[in-house]
Amino acid sequence: MGGIPRGSVILLLGDPKAGKTTFLSQFLHTQLSMGYYAIGILVDIPKYEFVSNALDFGWDFMPYLEENFFILDAYSQRLRGAPKFSFDEAVVTDIADTVQLINAIKDVMIKILSTKNPPMITGIISSLTPIFFETDKKQIYKFLEDLKELAHRNKQVWLVEMNSGIEEPHVEMMVKAIVDGIVEMRLIEENMTLKRYLRVYGMRRTKHVLSWVPYEITESGIKLQV
Repeated sequence: MGGIPRGSVILLLGDPKAGKTTFLSQFLHTQLSMGYYAIGILVDIPKYEFVSNALDFGWDFMPYLEENFFILDAYSQRLRGAPKFSFDEAVVTDIADTVQLINAIKDVMIKILSTKNPPMITGIISSLTPIFFETDKKQIYKFLEDLKELAHRNKQVWLVEMNSGIEEPHVEMMVKAIVDGIVEMRLIEENMTLKRYLRVYGMRRTKHVLSWVPYEITESGIKLQV
């Protein structure tokens, strides 16, 4: 009912396997096809897998890479236990260092703004969950506040993904309090069958439906059943 307002950080919260990564890929490809620029922070999925999975739905990111889609790899170093340095500016070497993470985002932003004239920059983080395992909670809250200030000042839209039920309730509540809106995806058992539901709440500066909306993951992506 009008889209996500510019200048927003939106929490994509959901059950594991509810389709959050599909949601992010679909969102990004739509933004890129409209001529917008995008930044992707990949923490829990490798770059090749993210791009390959999107192809299964017909979303080809390859023509956009390094043109108007810039991926920061925060996955490789974390999984391989590599040294905390890299000669590749597209690699985040230590996700526990949230200052390095926000600076990496700013560096890519400056690179885009100094060489391009983007109508808008959007971004995704997939996902916050591993960062919680390795970083002090207060540092993550500070990172989200810094990201929100960045998004507000530059009229950007950021989607940050997080698994529900992993962190303690007060931690999840704090993250919800910081962001500008929430999209929640749930898997609910009904009549011995898992059903998928999505809802939007706390979304500032836009109208939206408050009820749970059923959805399916089809060959062409997420389809709301409205």
